[in-house]
Amino acid sequence: MTLQQFLLILIARAKPALITLFAIVLITLVVNLLLPKQYTASASVLIDVKPDPVAGMVPGMISPGYMATQIDIIKSDRVAQRVVKLLRMEESPAIKAQWQEATEGKGQLLLWLAELLKAGLEVKPSLESNVIDIDYTGGDPGFVAALANAFAQAYIDV
Repeated sequence: MTLQQFLLILIARAKPALITLFAIVLITLVVNLLLPKQYTASASVLIDVKPDPVAGMVPGMISPGYMATQIDIIKSDRVAQRVVKLLRMEESPAIKAQWQEATEGKGQLLLWLAELLKAGLEVKPSLESNVIDIDYTGGDPGFVAALANAFAQAYIDV
């Protein structure tokens, strides 16, 4: 194949390639404009493992599931309920109205809110370190940041 033949092939395929490119850009633009904005806030927590003076060993090094246990604690109902109490969310009349509408007044507001908050939560350990990243995703940047920080504080409290 000569260079001239190669260029002719490229020119012949240019129109479908450009149409495909513009279609992809247009679809991406439309989807980006139609979907609601999502914000993610992050808080980091250092897991400080103190050595056992009797055994002379670090507890985190003994159990390979130590970080996984800490992640499960952050994702627990108890921590989520503590977040609700820290932010005083159960006192809001708007939240009480949403709870009434969603559950018809059945169950507890605190438990319903805790389950709702856990939906936007993502907890991941950093690789080869004792840091856990707490990420929260939602539509309001200020509220998302408050929730990420509240989950970190609630974990520390618990």
